[in-house]
Amino acid sequence: MKKKNTLLAIGILLLSTVIMFSACKKKSSDTTTVNPPTFSLSATVDPNNTANLLFYISCSTDNVKMTRIDIKDPINSGIPPVDLQGMTMLKNENYYLTTSYTKELGTWTFTFTGNRSSDNSGFVSYASMNVTGK
Repeated sequence: MKKKNTLLAIGILLLSTVIMFSACKKKSSDTTTVNPPTFSLSATVDPNNTANLLFYISCSTDNVKMTRIDIKDPINSGIPPVDLQGMTMLKNENYYLTTSYTKELGTWTFTFTGNRSSDNSGFVSYASMNVTGK
């Protein structure tokens, strides 16, 4: 009887230890969250067609290698993505999109996809601007 109680106590102790250690999960020591790059937008009337807009973009936080830009106009007309094929965009430099777009009043939304030049980490970043006027 004594041997049975001893084995039972050891079994309970081992089971308690397993449960206790499986419940205590270690948190990752790397809690750094890297924010996506920040892009700014501006637009001007296309000098070759005043019914259209030219957009300028700038990344204010990083040098980046751009993969693509998805553009959604206020009327959601289905603008095809801009394929940038890894173009390097330097921090704080203005770049213009070579295609002009029909001037629609309202909020334009841009989704930027690419990699940071410093560590090649991928990102998806969003920016929007409101187009007003005639």
